[in-house]
Amino acid sequence: MEVAMARKPERETYVGDETIGQGHDFALGEINVGAGIEPVAEANIAKAGDLEAFMNETLVIMVFEDNQEGSLPTVEPTVKGMKQVIVRGVQSKVKRKYVEVLARSRTTKYDQIQRDMADPSSRFMRPKAKMSYPFSVLHDPNPRGRDWLKAILAEA
Repeated sequence: MEVAMARKPERETYVGDETIGQGHDFALGEINVGAGIEPVAEANIAKAGDLEAFMNETLVIMVFEDNQEGSLPTVEPTVKGMKQVIVRGVQSKVKRKYVEVLARSRTTKYDQIQRDMADPSSRFMRPKAKMSYPFSVLHDPNPRGRDWLKAILAEA
């Protein structure tokens, strides 16, 4: 599914491990608590509609091939029960909402570090996040798109 670009391609936005937020060190007893669902107030309905339109814009991306044994040739991000099949290594037209899923798909491993070997309480965990599906955005029609993606990637 090759997408022909009629005009000069824009600068592509590479999304790899070095572009995502790495989180913070934490003690072994701590865990994160997720935020709840925010209902849309009637006064914010226009803002919610603008966000819906933004998230349904079509981008051109390429998910990089993964040569690890057992990796699938496709990626299938899902939003509200709807999924988009994306073939690795091929330019694909994808709605922004699925790109957000890719940008948030990370694998985090931890290094256990002990600053003072004589003091067990000096032990902490250092997160090392990696993209589950590294990709590039080849075309984003919205001038706010690059900043939007960078903000998601910077989140821990």
